[in-house]
Amino acid sequence: MSFNGSVETEELRSKLIEKYSENNLDEIFSGEIIETSHGSCYKINDSRKLKLNTIPKSKAKNNLLNDLKIINGIGASKEQKLISEGYLTIEDLKEHPSYSTKACEVMDIIDDGDITNITNYVTSRYPKSHPSVLYSSCFSSNDNFLFMDIETLGLKSVPLILIGVSRVESKKIVVDQYLLRDLDDEISALEAFNSNVDSDTIFVTFNGQTFDIPYIKDRLRHHGIKNDLNRNHLDLMHFSRRAWKNQLPNCKLQTIEKHLFDFEREGDVPSSMVPSFYKTYLETGNIGPLIPIVEHNKEDVITLARILSRLHTEMDI
Repeated sequence: MSFNGSVETEELRSKLIEKYSENNLDEIFSGEIIETSHGSCYKINDSRKLKLNTIPKSKAKNNLLNDLKIINGIGASKEQKLISEGYLTIEDLKEHPSYSTKACEVMDIIDDGDITNITNYVTSRYPKSHPSVLYSSCFSSNDNFLFMDIETLGLKSVPLILIGVSRVESKKIVVDQYLLRDLDDEISALEAFNSNVDSDTIFVTFNGQTFDIPYIKDRLRHHGIKNDLNRNHLDLMHFSRRAWKNQLPNCKLQTIEKHLFDFEREGDVPSSMVPSFYKTYLETGNIGPLIPIVEHNKEDVITLARILSRLHTEMDI
């Protein structure tokens, strides 16, 4: 049962405060205090069995090269005409009197295998939620996908309280969560998050292009920390809407969990109540209200991996 009503939410808060009145962080979470150059924060680590299914690079390449419309100037009707003339792939177009130069350009970009260049080319022709963007991401190793989600004290210009990231390693997903024990830990949590990001990172989020990444950038600027978070980014909210908007009541994260993965959260705190629960923790020192926040965030970053895997599986049918 999800606690979406105010009565149920307040009952949950009261039960948590009572149950965990004598506990500390280390007794509940598998975590440790980590040090950064700006201080410390609390890192929670967990893992779960999960296999990330993605389309093989060779198949992704073929799918891109079989789409004539990826070339500027070729629409659906022109594509059909070219196919009727025997130009079935972009490689075939290398012999076309008008499209030879563009076909060679696309072939070179794809053969080079640079995910950024491929993605930039594809998104110059298609929306960022187009399946071809997912094909582009297949040119990267799966361990470059950084699934991430943040919890905050509000929607703008207030501190983060938790940053969750996860990666799939072999057949398990490893989750790291950087928790603020108090608001002074924010700069340390941000620095710890930054340590997960390198030049090959691909962010995977749900509405993260609009919220999570801009929010982190804003908080880094607030603390005077230079940042470069302009990375390849798969925002699964848009891919989900494109794939399942006609199958589901809506494309909210927990609706997708329920209908596609037969999973319904128990004792979940709604996102709108996360700031209130965290403030209760700050005011009382009782860690009870932190527990559903941490669980909510962890399930979010795990669900992101499930969604990406499901999208790839359905495209591979």
